[in-house]
Amino acid sequence: MKERKERIEKLLERYFDARTTDDEEAELRAYFQMEDEVDAGLLYARTMFCGMDGLAAERLPAARRPAGNKPAARRMTLRLCGMAAAAAVVLGLFLCVEYLRRPYCYIDGVAVYDKEVAMQATVYLQAFSEFSDPGVIVDELIEND
Repeated sequence: MKERKERIEKLLERYFDARTTDDEEAELRAYFQMEDEVDAGLLYARTMFCGMDGLAAERLPAARRPAGNKPAARRMTLRLCGMAAAAAVVLGLFLCVEYLRRPYCYIDGVAVYDKEVAMQATVYLQAFSEFSDPGVIVDELIEND
């Protein structure tokens, strides 16, 4: 048992140095597949060899293979993906511009983005500043209408 373990350890060293033959690699595979209890220091190798065999056994089932003209279908899929990506970029840029755009001021709770429009609205209110209590005059004007 001890001699077998030492041989496997030497074969693993040779394997990781890329010096094993096909027969020696087959011996390593067989050891890790057949041996129920493996030393804790060799569990990585067992996982590696058993995992390689599992991956090698996997195949794409015939039912899942794409049917028809593969290059044409692939080109169409790539074209559709490209158009979808371009649309997403345009939408993203539009949303960024709208989000980053800040209003110049707010008049009656409405955002005003044009400076000239905002200045014209404030010109009408400057006349009220001449009076001592502009709030009273505004209230009187509202009541008289």
